[in-house]
Amino acid sequence: MSSLPSMSWRNPGRRASLLSAVLVLCFAALLASAPKASAHDQLVSSTPSDGKRLSAAPTQVSVTFSAALMDLGNEIRVVDAASKNWAQGSPVLSRETLAQPLAPDLPEGEYQVRWRVVSSDGHPISGSYSFLVGANAKAGTIPAPGLAPGTEPAAGATAPSSEADASAVSRPTAGVPGWLIAGGIGAVAGLGLYLAVRALQRLRRDDAA
Repeated sequence: MSSLPSMSWRNPGRRASLLSAVLVLCFAALLASAPKASAHDQLVSSTPSDGKRLSAAPTQVSVTFSAALMDLGNEIRVVDAASKNWAQGSPVLSRETLAQPLAPDLPEGEYQVRWRVVSSDGHPISGSYSFLVGANAKAGTIPAPGLAPGTEPAAGATAPSSEADASAVSRPTAGVPGWLIAGGIGAVAGLGLYLAVRALQRLRRDDAA
């Protein structure tokens, strides 16, 4: 049997190089397996637009996002100054756009569109905007979400975030399931540890020979 492999292992420089190569390979595999961070989808447009004054009541409202939404738990409410919801029926999803039919003949006044959708990454996001119907409608008449009509936010209270906390609600992801990604990373890490241990054992055997 050739003694070249044994000689290469007894060479300190070759041993160190081989062990370093194994560790670098394992680290690179871990980086390649790690899931890439992605931002939630963003609202890119709405109909009517924020602050728009309309001369006639719309028959529906719609919101459009930067990517196709998941068809899961999407909701749009259109409320007036008395917190009455004028949305009628279920919202209709068409990829990036979610449309909500409205009750006929909305009276003159301010309306706030409150939307909550599931982003393409599986996380819920939410937000709101207002529009006006009629020449005499006044802005600023809609109470903040969760407040009764005529009440004011408590001192120091902050406005609702336009994005829901990603950890608040667990949703299935649109891509590779998280457990599968975690399992793959664990498998790669285990393989790297196994190779490193085998390399160290081989080094000890060669040093003892």
